Amino acid sequence: MIYHYFNPENDLALGQGGENYNPPRSAFALATDLSTLPIWFARPGESVLTRKQVPQDWHAEIFAQLGISVRWYAYETQRKHLSTEDRLKPWGWNATLLREWNKYAPSKMTVDIEMLRGLSHRRFAIETAHALQQNGLLPAACELPIEGASIDEIRNFVERHPHVLLKSPWSCSGKGLRWVKGDWDAPTEAWCANILKRQGSVIGEVAHRKVVDFAMEFLSGESEVRFAGYSLFSADESGTYRSNMLWSNERIEEYLGDFVDRSLLDEVYLFLEKYFTAKIQPYYKGYFGVDMLIAECEDGYWLYPCVEVNLRMNMGVCARIITDRYIHSASSGEYMIYANRSSEELKHLFEELSRNHPLVIEQGKIISGFLPLTYVDEESGYAAGAMVVEN
Repeated sequence: MIYHYFNPENDLALGQGGENYNPPRSAFALATDLSTLPIWFARPGESVLTRKQVPQDWHAEIFAQLGISVRWYAYETQRKHLSTEDRLKPWGWNATLLREWNKYAPSKMTVDIEMLRGLSHRRFAIETAHALQQNGLLPAACELPIEGASIDEIRNFVERHPHVLLKSPWSCSGKGLRWVKGDWDAPTEAWCANILKRQGSVIGEVAHRKVVDFAMEFLSGESEVRFAGYSLFSADESGTYRSNMLWSNERIEEYLGDFVDRSLLDEVYLFLEKYFTAKIQPYYKGYFGVDMLIAECEDGYWLYPCVEVNLRMNMGVCARIITDRYIHSASSGEYMIYANRSSEELKHLFEELSRNHPLVIEQGKIISGFLPLTYVDEESGYAAGAMVVEN
């Protein structure tokens, strides 16, 4: 049996290192409340491990109409009753999760955590951007990010630019970011000192005049890495993930083509397929994504083809699979994370959205309406949902 498991705190666990990571309360709550999310990308006959009790009849009618045959079990209970054939497919691998799984699994899983940790470091994204630049797929005039190992290095970088973004080496979903406009100040120095103490360095990037956030998604298989499609997403002003568009791959490519030459996009993903086959495929199997952006310049737009390498399952792949499997070709929508709400407010909101936008499903495809993607109960503070409309 294949068991899927949502652990969005994975990058934070990689950042800490070691086998005894305890996530902060907010990360644990997010993982718990969205733990049914893998139901939407698991394959028929596979199962999902949840961090909360979810009724087995939840969404039964909707799942039947969409042809979804996935079961779910409570993680803490089910991992103590595994068979020799059972395997885990988590959102991402880290040493703590591997130890927990192998504690009970009759057939131990082997994962090169240190290699994955290195490839998940933002240093690898800088190396990838450098390779793209060397091959003419990133403007030579574009200044690449730096990795600073001291306060002096970081301060010198900040003081040379009017607007920069500082990042911790390991973080996710817009966490571990600090925007700096103007002079170096005491709060920025304190933030950097904290990251240096915990993770050893700070990444510095020049802030670009961004107009589009998107990603290329990839699948690392048994022999090669293949392009798996596009995702188009949005984030708030701080960089925290907000939503993904549920658009066909062709529609996203056409949209991106309004800003940059589509042949350039093809060249980028073909180059990255070969590059990642050499760099990633021997150590990692599964989906991963490369965040990119399109920025404005004096004479038009240009492509920055490697902002982040997310070596794990991600929201973009989830949105890509939901669109391709369940959204009617004549429809589109938006996949959104609802955060920082009381459980009462969240339940009321989802009930209202479901009532005002009832689902219309025809021949196993969603035509329109609001689809709750995660189970909401009396303790939920986070949830995921999709609003679908006819084009």
